[in-house]
Amino acid sequence: MRTKRMGLIVATTSLLALAACGSGGSTGNLGTGPGGITPPKIDKLASLGAGEGEVDIVSWAGYVEDGSNDKTVDWVTDFTKQTGCVVKNKVAGTSDEMVTLMKSGDYDVVSASGDASLRLIYAGTVAPVNTDLVPNYKDIFDGLKLKPWNSVSGVAYGIPHGRGANLLMYRTDVVKPAPTSWGAVFDPN
Repeated sequence: MRTKRMGLIVATTSLLALAACGSGGSTGNLGTGPGGITPPKIDKLASLGAGEGEVDIVSWAGYVEDGSNDKTVDWVTDFTKQTGCVVKNKVAGTSDEMVTLMKSGDYDVVSASGDASLRLIYAGTVAPVNTDLVPNYKDIFDGLKLKPWNSVSGVAYGIPHGRGANLLMYRTDVVKPAPTSWGAVFDPN
């Protein structure tokens, strides 16, 4: 049974992959989420085991690079050489597809967006992450940890790997005055 970018993602995905190529402690009280929903109690790994020798990943395009798209971008080969763990990746095009694939039970880890993460958490499809088993978790910017899209009541279900800008782009010759916030796109009501 499965116990189920670049820089930081390599390290964190590697650890998660090791756990998959790898049993349980208590998560404590998870608390209540939206609409009074409480995630099922699932134990997080207490330690890394011997492993399965393979990790099955569901990812966004570009997240699990093995050199097949760009010969200069390949972290999978070194990971496999260092750990002996074979990486099998399934690229998903939407959050809905990721949720469906993870619910199949055939995958160990997913690079899900927040909307999918919460669905997976509350459905009991994913287990909490024992951040004590992530050697460089302490190096991750604190402002990224334990956010509402990857944790519930202080229990981590995911490891943040970065952040990016959500850019508001517009034609300066057409849009006047220039927008100063996302309020130009979204109705405040």
